[in-house]
Amino acid sequence: MSLANKITIARGLLIPPILVLFFLDQRLAAFLLFGIACAGDILDGMVARSRGEVTTWGKVLDPTFDKALYVALICSLYVRGELSLLALVLFLVPQVAIGLGAIALHAKARVVQGARIPGKVAAVLTFGGVAFLIMGWPGGREIFYASLAVSYLAAADYARSALATSGTSS
Repeated sequence: MSLANKITIARGLLIPPILVLFFLDQRLAAFLLFGIACAGDILDGMVARSRGEVTTWGKVLDPTFDKALYVALICSLYVRGELSLLALVLFLVPQVAIGLGAIALHAKARVVQGARIPGKVAAVLTFGGVAFLIMGWPGGREIFYASLAVSYLAAADYARSALATSGTSS
């Protein structure tokens, strides 16, 4: 197993302790582990590219753990009454659509689509919004809602690219 994939798996293993700390109101500790998990997301990509270890497995595992981390935290924020059900649903729709689209693209064309700029922008905004919400800082909801808007644009971009890749687009 590549070093990059080991870093990715380590990020995934941080999800349960982040949630436990969050629910124990140890917000600073949860925030710090969340920051480490997100820094690991950057690091695993850099390691994979620098060592020539970019793999299909890594392209699948990395966004899967990203989605698991964010879905878990956003569901937790909803459970604690810090985000509305509407915010949760609006977050889940493009995430599920992108995930299902990735599965369909792989099944049809045997392609795993890499990260794209709109998705990266959405990820940065989501990180900021969730980080602010974890800490209870002002502006967290606004940043989170901005991330939702960009997530929908990213989903449309991924869909357009997937259609072009799979040969069903004109």
